[in-house]
Amino acid sequence: MLIADGDDHYRFITQPDHAQLAGMFAEHWGNDTFERPTPFAAMVLVAANHDDGWWEYDRTPHLGDDGIVDFVSVPATEWIEFYDDGISTVVGMNRYSGLVASMHGSGLRRRRYGLSASWPDTPTAFKEFVDREERRQAKLADELHGANGSKEEQLSDEDISVLTTLHEQGEPPENTDSRLWCNYELLQVWDALSLIFGTSESPAETTIESVPTAPGEEISVTVRPVSDGEFELDPYPFAESPLTVFVPARIVRKGDYDTEDDLRRAYYSGEYELVEFTLRA
Repeated sequence: MLIADGDDHYRFITQPDHAQLAGMFAEHWGNDTFERPTPFAAMVLVAANHDDGWWEYDRTPHLGDDGIVDFVSVPATEWIEFYDDGISTVVGMNRYSGLVASMHGSGLRRRRYGLSASWPDTPTAFKEFVDREERRQAKLADELHGANGSKEEQLSDEDISVLTTLHEQGEPPENTDSRLWCNYELLQVWDALSLIFGTSESPAETTIESVPTAPGEEISVTVRPVSDGEFELDPYPFAESPLTVFVPARIVRKGDYDTEDDLRRAYYSGEYELVEFTLRA
């Protein structure tokens, strides 16, 4: 659950709805500067469904020792179960999408394969999960390598080499032009954009690093608020400007919730709304 802290209320956005917003970014991504994702359908699919494993848990909010549980404070056992189930669901829809979803899941516990070098190394509670997912990735990659995959979803020798290096070293080799690595980075960008808009009602100016314009080419993108619900992106990565996107949210009054039943009643008594964001060049 993504939770934005308002003056007298919380704004809740479920993880699957957050992923659907990421999917909207994927669907509209690409212009003269930013290459359109390839394979397009597989990347839109994984962006929109990369958090499918959270559906049941996020049907209601939860309380922990420190208050309402958000997406970063879910206990390890539950977190692993969500990602196991969600990745398997995506693999069942499309193997290429499933490979990228698996890389996303394991990457969250491996410093995002070097993109978040300041994060802690793999916690003990997640080591088995990471090992299991990287074995799944190797199997999927073997199936998609060369003539085994559909033409646009085939993995190149460079993709296989990069994946092996990620598993062995936790980060990619320098100066790689692997499309698989580019697509992993793209999912991180779409995820980060969705988190920016989902975790605060008044997002501050934020710069996203390592944004690929094409395999082997990266720049930074700054997200700058210009008015209520309107943001400028520089450079602008989408096919049209302005682009209006939306995400469902539940608005819940603040209060002292002693039990999850109390919190659940407040959640389902709260206002349900579509939050819109307009993005401009």
